[in-house]
Amino acid sequence: MPEDRQARDRPAPPSYELSGGTLCLDFANSWSDRGRPDTEKLHGYADLLAFAVQAGQLAAGEAARLERRAERHPREAAAAFARCRELRESLYRIFSAVAARRAPPGADLERLNAALPDALSRLRIERRGARFVWAWQAPAAPAEPLDAPLWPALRSAAELLTSDERRRVRECAGSDCTWLFLDRSRNRSRRWCEMQTCGNRAKARRHYHRLRSRPGVPHG
Repeated sequence: MPEDRQARDRPAPPSYELSGGTLCLDFANSWSDRGRPDTEKLHGYADLLAFAVQAGQLAAGEAARLERRAERHPREAAAAFARCRELRESLYRIFSAVAARRAPPGADLERLNAALPDALSRLRIERRGARFVWAWQAPAAPAEPLDAPLWPALRSAAELLTSDERRRVRECAGSDCTWLFLDRSRNRSRRWCEMQTCGNRAKARRHYHRLRSRPGVPHG
């Protein structure tokens, strides 16, 4: 099949809601409700690349190069994707515990610590005009690491865990939502991912149960 025909036939990548307040929480939120498989947005390596591009962690050219390598080495890409999704779930469990003021699972912290050295070893300092900034070392062809889209999220997780900002981590109070976010409200009272969605559903449920509890109101 010609390359332009393949591009037309390929499903459009998902669009991600990047409202968690920091990259590692946005990555965890790529599956917004772990009780509903239909809310999972990472189904394959191309989706991982789409997330990294939308989050500003990969340039389009870098993503295209990694995608071509993934197509040439599908087993390697599948293994890298499985590792990335496993680490995403570890990040979710760690920060869900942080939000609930519980100790994070030891196995998930170990998994994060095991992945950090390789990721952080790719950091370098670059000069940009009069400034010096952190940057990621460009993957070297032909053996570009297919885990590269995950590195920024791992660094973000380490920085959040070791900062005072971790006290602002919250998990949506909606009964059917596992969205994580940083609560930057003035009095740190934010409870919902979005008031218009989970907040309004919770208000509607409370209203319904109040009505049912009144004498004389039928319960059928």
